[in-house]
Amino acid sequence: MKQYRNITFSIILGLTLFTSCDDLLDVDPEEVLLTEDYLGASKIETRSALFGVLSQLQDVAGQYVVLGELRGDLTNVNASTNDELREINNHAISADNSYADLTTIFSIINNCNFALEGIDKEAFEGDLLDDYAGILRIRTWAQMQILINYGKLPYITVPIKTSDELDDTYPLLSIDEALDQLIRNLAEVEGVDNVTDYAGSEGFSVYKMIPDQHILLGDLYLWKGNYELAATNYKLFLDEFSTLSTNRISVTENNGKYTYNPDGWADIFGESPRSTAVIDYVAFSEQYRQPNSSFEVITAQMQASTSIIANWNSQSMGYEGLPVVDNLDERAAVSATIEDVEPLILKYQYEYFTWNRVAKIYLRYAEAINYAGYPEQALVVINGIFNNPNVDPIDAPIFFNEEEFLNFDEWYYLFDDNEPIIGNLGVRGRASLAPVGLDIDMSNITTAMDEVGALILNEAALELAFEGNRWEDLMRYARRDSDASILADAIADKFITAGDAGTGEAIRAKLLNPDNWYLPYTIPDNFVSE
Repeated sequence: MKQYRNITFSIILGLTLFTSCDDLLDVDPEEVLLTEDYLGASKIETRSALFGVLSQLQDVAGQYVVLGELRGDLTNVNASTNDELREINNHAISADNSYADLTTIFSIINNCNFALEGIDKEAFEGDLLDDYAGILRIRTWAQMQILINYGKLPYITVPIKTSDELDDTYPLLSIDEALDQLIRNLAEVEGVDNVTDYAGSEGFSVYKMIPDQHILLGDLYLWKGNYELAATNYKLFLDEFSTLSTNRISVTENNGKYTYNPDGWADIFGESPRSTAVIDYVAFSEQYRQPNSSFEVITAQMQASTSIIANWNSQSMGYEGLPVVDNLDERAAVSATIEDVEPLILKYQYEYFTWNRVAKIYLRYAEAINYAGYPEQALVVINGIFNNPNVDPIDAPIFFNEEEFLNFDEWYYLFDDNEPIIGNLGVRGRASLAPVGLDIDMSNITTAMDEVGALILNEAALELAFEGNRWEDLMRYARRDSDASILADAIADKFITAGDAGTGEAIRAKLLNPDNWYLPYTIPDNFVSE
């Protein structure tokens, strides 16, 4: 019998006051004021509001990874896995499973609502507007997590200050309604930069802890199915923060600006965030609010699935005329100890967790332009322009298009006598992999979109494994095509390739019903659908 979680908003209320600002960054706890008009009186008070919200992201990083990966097909359990994680892996989540608990996410939203209500955006000659914009973007990100994981959004934009306010009537938004509303909300801060003038801690950047406006909009439009606007926003991010790359997909951030620089794929996952690839992360420190309490769970109690290992092993190395070596994808060795009996995950670092990096934006951009009707251009984003022996680089279909969001020019390539001679390698080229899909017939756009879309989804598994994206990627594809088997088959295969066909078939049958994609919980009666 299915069990449901009740949202206990009295618990949420207990978490709505800002946590101490020495939690994450070096801010005096006395800077946090808890009176009703605590914001706007000084820049320091507003800074405390932002840092208090940022510190709470530490609490949800582990939940983001577990829910994003263990329900998907790229990770599995092992002998050390606790019961809660086994429930998630088997899609049999009990009512008291802590990973399905909404409390911390709602606390983040409520704290954002306090800050957004209290910040005087015009004070100090508008200096607080970027704080306001950053907090609104964090709230939008948190609301998206609820929407993706629960299928509906209990929508609250005012701070809950008293228990009486818990009984007020609030909207309950469907996925499409919520996407529209969140897009409208972000319009308020269009053109406002994220905070760039706050010093970080131990080398971490405050700027890179706040979601980017264009990426958020790209994600929202991608879920909405407005693919040209999704592609436009992803491309705006890449164009605005890019300069010429010598030969890699990678990004360097300096005072809120990004530039392209060469870097090895394996170097992305070092002991400190690689500025040439990492866009957004959550930082941890023993000196501040809390250590990385999820590190042991996601490194020792989750392991790479046999299906993703087999997928890596089916790839071929060989880029731009190099000899092809079959059954080799070096991303596997960086990602997991695939030779062990229990192939543990290696991508994670104790001091930080990356939840947005450049390759992810390219893959989502490729997904957007593919479903906007440009599968040929999407395939080039995956392979790169130098990796097709039948097409000269200058003839690659990412130059000279009428639609500007399809064009990659001086920011991405160095030209010599009107020929691109060096530049962006594409997602697979970055990892020295042989091209895929070169024989797809582009004359039938619908069929080509389906085939290229499948390649992009597969490349996302290979490139972004274990980074928290897999469940939502599978769900977005299945929802787009109204085809639950896209999600159900992938997850069933995880169990079947591990030798547990019975569990795989049972989970496949369950996930063929989209109602079973979402975490179970009961919505209070005072949340009303419009």
